[in-house]
Amino acid sequence: MFRYFQPHVRETDDCVKRSLLVVLGADWTYGQVQRELNAYKKVTGAKSFNSGRNPHRYAEEVLQAKKISVAPHTTVEQFCRDHPSGRFILDLPGHWVGVCNGDHYDSWDCGTETVNFAYEITTRPYTPHDLRNQAFRNCCTSEIISATETRIRIYDGNGNFVERRIPTELTAGYVRCLQDNHYGYVDLSK
Repeated sequence: MFRYFQPHVRETDDCVKRSLLVVLGADWTYGQVQRELNAYKKVTGAKSFNSGRNPHRYAEEVLQAKKISVAPHTTVEQFCRDHPSGRFILDLPGHWVGVCNGDHYDSWDCGTETVNFAYEITTRPYTPHDLRNQAFRNCCTSEIISATETRIRIYDGNGNFVERRIPTELTAGYVRCLQDNHYGYVDLSK
């Protein structure tokens, strides 16, 4: 079953990092995955974290993932039905998606897409977490609540938030400061 999962609001073209977060568990952060992938570029010689074979070699050599062949024309949905438990990264044409216990987590429903092969993750420790509540991970939102006042919410990695009410004319500067500290931003007033 499809579950919406977008851990970093500002980056939408991050399927490699997103799929790794799904299979690595609650103790992993978006920044940690990005740092590891970028560091591994020195080993693979890749130009970016998701170019060439960098993500594949990372999965195989660092995560010690087991590569699983799938039958031709197997879709993501079919793979999930056939594998109701476990952690997998599915390699699709031009895309990766994370699967945990029969659900695929992504920023869009790729359930009808064809799977090239899968990586099964069994070696890294795993602390389960509720991925459905991760939509606002490392994020801030703003909402105009009156002509002079804006509500800012700053979310942590557990779905909790701190709320501040600030003068509306200060919103842009406040949000910019948060973005400079790697928080995504969603304007709820629009």
